[in-house]
Amino acid sequence: DNVYYDTSRMAAIHPGGPVMVNLSNRTDATALFVSSHRRRFPHERYTEYAVPEDEVADEVKLPAYHQDYSLYLAICDKVRPILAPTNGFAPWWYFIKVAVLVSVVVGLDVLSFVWTRPLWTTLVQSFFMAWIGLNIQHDANHGAVSRKGYVNRILGLTQDLCGGSSIAWMYNHNVVHHVHCNDVDRDADLAIPLLRLMKKVPWHLGYELQQFYFLLLEAVFGPVHVITNQIWMWSGPSEEMKIVGNDWNVSRAISLVIPLRIVGFFLTQPTVGLAIAHCLLQYCVGGLYLAFFFLISHNFDGARKEGVDSRSGCFVKNQTETSSNVAGEILQFFNGGLNFQIEHHLFPRVHHSYYNKLSPVVRKMCEEKGITYTHFSTLGDNFRSTFHHLEKLGHKPSNTEEIAGNKEKQQ
Repeated sequence: DNVYYDTSRMAAIHPGGPVMVNLSNRTDATALFVSSHRRRFPHERYTEYAVPEDEVADEVKLPAYHQDYSLYLAICDKVRPILAPTNGFAPWWYFIKVAVLVSVVVGLDVLSFVWTRPLWTTLVQSFFMAWIGLNIQHDANHGAVSRKGYVNRILGLTQDLCGGSSIAWMYNHNVVHHVHCNDVDRDADLAIPLLRLMKKVPWHLGYELQQFYFLLLEAVFGPVHVITNQIWMWSGPSEEMKIVGNDWNVSRAISLVIPLRIVGFFLTQPTVGLAIAHCLLQYCVGGLYLAFFFLISHNFDGARKEGVDSRSGCFVKNQTETSSNVAGEILQFFNGGLNFQIEHHLFPRVHHSYYNKLSPVVRKMCEEKGITYTHFSTLGDNFRSTFHHLEKLGHKPSNTEEIAGNKEKQQ
């Protein structure tokens, strides 16, 4: 809305806790606020926290964003009765799911110090860690579990428990990816090393096979993600991240579980080779599971990329035509609703148990407005579409395609 606010003062009064406001420092938070709260920001109530534009340092100033939220707010009005039972937050039974997932992972961690665990138990734990990522930390770090900020923050720390960083995730996922989905100039999720996910990435011969090797690359994602996050946490915070304050130290403390997990394997496994196998299996399988579903959600035939400008146009169109859904309620239960990526991107602060109920309303209103709504009936259909999409991007572009891609990007 092109109104500047004092981040620290706003964070101090934010009912959901300070961390998300602090992480939004020096960004345009309009899209993040509107999609999280399903309404426009009430500027008239917070005039005392506003900073006059002539007092804002030049290096902090941003160009005005001009996204249209009229259709989005109309959809919000339509789905409000659906969300009424809990106002979009988690139902009571969800906390049973939380208890089961966390108990299995923590229980197996403890047993590692007193039991020579077989490899299959680590395979099971790896899947449960992935399900924690999809079902617990994802909802919590979006603020979708509870209206009480401390509940979301505590459950959001399961990201750190499993080897990630809740601070890094909230910034990269909430502040960047959700606001700028598939915007080739702003969405860092399109800039994955060794993959050509957008036309602006210079082509080379290796990309011809990316539709085959992307699964192997995603298997490496887990351990690489853990290692890079630990380096980032323990070498920071950077000047920009110092604003999160003690939240950084809390995440850092939880991350100490990671080396303890490794020590447990080396103490109880009969050989060094088996200990290493457990360590790799623990993060490779879960990492592959997570990365696979995130990749296919935004990379499929028909996914908008070049030409997307997340600073303008229709918010619903920008989010819907860059995302896709797959399958139904069963996969929703296991994957924390992230098979309904369209609804998740439109309603990130709504608990995942609602997404299948929101889908028919969203689809109908999108189709009435001529907005493409992609829902794959099966996981196989989605995979084939992603395979074909990667295959096309992996081929050497002709001069005509390069010119067309540049024109589309300019438009």
